[in-house]
Amino acid sequence: IDYWASHLIQNAASQRKKKAVLACTIAINLFILGFFKYCNFFLENGHILAKWLHLNWPLPETLNIILPLGISFYTFEAISYLVDVYRGQPAARNWLDYNFYIMYFPHLISGPIIRFGELWPQCEKALETPRISRFIKGLELLLLGVAFKVLIADQAAGLANPFYAHPAQASSLAAYVAVLAFSLQIYFDFMGYTHIARGASLLFNIELPLNFNHPYHAANISNFWERWHISLSRWIREYLYFPLGGSKGTLLQTMLILTITMLICGAWHGAGWHFIAWGGFHGLLLSAYHAYRKFKNKLKNPLWNIIFQSRPYHLVSVAFTFLLVSFGWILFRVPQPGDVSIVMGKLSNLSELYREVQAAWGNPTTLLQLELLALMLACCFAGPIAVRLAENSYRPMPYWVKVQVCFFIGLLCWIAAHGAGTSFIYFQF
Repeated sequence: IDYWASHLIQNAASQRKKKAVLACTIAINLFILGFFKYCNFFLENGHILAKWLHLNWPLPETLNIILPLGISFYTFEAISYLVDVYRGQPAARNWLDYNFYIMYFPHLISGPIIRFGELWPQCEKALETPRISRFIKGLELLLLGVAFKVLIADQAAGLANPFYAHPAQASSLAAYVAVLAFSLQIYFDFMGYTHIARGASLLFNIELPLNFNHPYHAANISNFWERWHISLSRWIREYLYFPLGGSKGTLLQTMLILTITMLICGAWHGAGWHFIAWGGFHGLLLSAYHAYRKFKNKLKNPLWNIIFQSRPYHLVSVAFTFLLVSFGWILFRVPQPGDVSIVMGKLSNLSELYREVQAAWGNPTTLLQLELLALMLACCFAGPIAVRLAENSYRPMPYWVKVQVCFFIGLLCWIAAHGAGTSFIYFQF
């Protein structure tokens, strides 16, 4: 349907017909996504509402629906393809070309979300003789992705999952450890998958776009979304935020559009009120930052410019943004609203936290957990330094040294993955 509609849009004689075909096809895409992903969500909430209002609910509470693989990602890609054709980009020459774009397997399940115009031109080029440099870079990305997943994300999951399984029975210190650990888990888990997708693609001479750019180094929430899940942020900005009006209107209108956009972003992640709450929270943060930026730009005193450009202000901004994002991950991770209040109660009990930190020095197990968390935080925030070291020190090394380094990392991954491990978080979306 999408392929057929794109050619109708491309060959339509009038703008009115193009709009009609585009609107109908997007509606079909959203209906399919809504049925498979959100049908049970609406049925369950309709049943709860009917019970609360003492009404008869004729529909079943749930349906046994099997969720198609990667439906959230390829639905957004299909919509971007249709909109791009509507905006003047060429449609796929035949159905196989379009099918390759949608079904290209490395990024099918968890992205990155790419455009047809980014992927297909790379496949149209004549076949090239395999280059050893491209092959090695692809293997390096694959290995790095596995390392991020197994050595960091899965270890962070070991700190976060026990707390979130029974938050009421845990301590305040365990709450802080779990919240920070999940922030690291979801970052390295998703970045690990993206590295694997990009590495596998390079083996086919296809380059996928960068999806993460050290997001926890962001100095504000807007910059965070420019660095986090870049392909999704770009899609939301270009196919949702700008068409809704963007920042062209008044401050209140812009804040409303930001909130609506992020609510949709939250709902895209999953059929649950906690995802919508997470999206709404980020919408409010972006709205508040937009208002703050307008206020800051009105300050004419040169002293304020010196403060805003100072290193301490930047460090405080980075720390504050990281804390806000970490709090948002609580809403993302905890499906029940009651559990959110329990987690917040644990985090706000500072007197208990102080006692537990003092007692931790005499508890080897707790001390080991804190050391592991500190090591993972250091790995996260030392990311730019690690990239520079790799470029300046690792790249010039002889191949036999690089092979030994990769072999050592692979061995560590093999040892760390001796258990069952955890699936990629974004597989559920």
